[in-house]
Amino acid sequence: MKTIYKIASLGSLLLCAGCSEMGFDYQTDEGNGSFTKQSLLFDLRDDSEVVSNAPAATRAGEFDDFKILFFRNNSVAPEKSFVYSEMPEIVTLPVGSYTVTATKGVDVAADWESPYFLGESDYFDIRKDNINTDIDPIICRLQNVKVSVEFDSKLAAAMSADSYVEVKVGDNAGLQFNIDTQDRAGYFHHTDGVSLVATFRGDVEGAETVERKSFDVVEKGYHYKIRFRLHTQNDDLSGQTQGEVNVDASVTTVNLENNIVVGEDEDLGDAERPKEDLGGGDEPTPPTPSVGGDEAPAIVAQAPIDLEKENIIVEGLTCVLDITSSAESGFTKFLCNIDSEKLTADELEGMGLKIPLDLIDPRDSREPLEGLGLLEPGVEVKGSHSLQFSLTKFLPLMAALGPCQHKFILTVGDANGETVKTLILTVK
Repeated sequence: MKTIYKIASLGSLLLCAGCSEMGFDYQTDEGNGSFTKQSLLFDLRDDSEVVSNAPAATRAGEFDDFKILFFRNNSVAPEKSFVYSEMPEIVTLPVGSYTVTATKGVDVAADWESPYFLGESDYFDIRKDNINTDIDPIICRLQNVKVSVEFDSKLAAAMSADSYVEVKVGDNAGLQFNIDTQDRAGYFHHTDGVSLVATFRGDVEGAETVERKSFDVVEKGYHYKIRFRLHTQNDDLSGQTQGEVNVDASVTTVNLENNIVVGEDEDLGDAERPKEDLGGGDEPTPPTPSVGGDEAPAIVAQAPIDLEKENIIVEGLTCVLDITSSAESGFTKFLCNIDSEKLTADELEGMGLKIPLDLIDPRDSREPLEGLGLLEPGVEVKGSHSLQFSLTKFLPLMAALGPCQHKFILTVGDANGETVKTLILTVK
């Protein structure tokens, strides 16, 4: 029996060796190591402070709600996870290479006071029968876009109690800010290339006012502090007509990564809707109007449109022009002539449009202009300092008419002069 046992044992060893040579992975128990809670260091980026390499235990209660997850060897499922306040002082883990992820909050589409933080460590090793205390700080960054809205004292006094600002980031649901939410912040889900759109709606000194503003390509981890103010020609409401009462907006951008102000009092440009990044290069930032300047209005095309070249109409093309005025009184003239063999005056009149298109005084053409996206609903161009002229909804109509070149000649004026630009759109 003894000899048989030895032969059987030898056969087992040969079998194991053969399996190894054929690619089978036989693993033995590699043992466990440990990780100490005290070795967790956080670098939290928020509005109030940036504290680097600070042991979590020294900031009483601040990290209690953070969820701590240990991931082994690139696994998608955590080896272990804890809420920080319930995490043991010594964590036992199988031997291997690990990262630690720290999260707080939920990445919601849009909500009040709901920041979502996320941070991940570099790789570190857990060795058998060793206690690891060597881990780099986990940098916890805000993953949302943070927004707050403030109304200046003049506007707060002049606007109706039900006035509000709706803020949208990308295609997310919006939040409504009013006079009672000036001390609150909204947090929005972020995706690359999205814009922020803030729309003021309300009664200002008896005038129904709608003012839509945008900020191109917002970034996560930033706080956009939007301030709406009342702007009048003489900085005085007395004796002004409704058309001379305007609402403007500025923004202070705080980079929470470094807790510094990136841009202060930068005017927002008008926008029809939030936009996703369409590729094909970076979109130009529309010129920032500096109220009180002496330059004529600026007309700038958003990519992929080029005012210096012929633009071919293809499916999915967007066509938006950013137009700004630095004059105190804002726009006084906005005409659009159309030179086209197929978009004739008779053809356009059948749509309810009169040539030239007059956005300062649209009269009976307002409804069709709004329906085609050429004029934003409820927006008064006269006296405004920034707006977007969008032909995006108009492009399918031009395509349906067949091959043709269409020229849109824009003449925009204010107290500083006039600017004329020609936009060429062609259907092949």
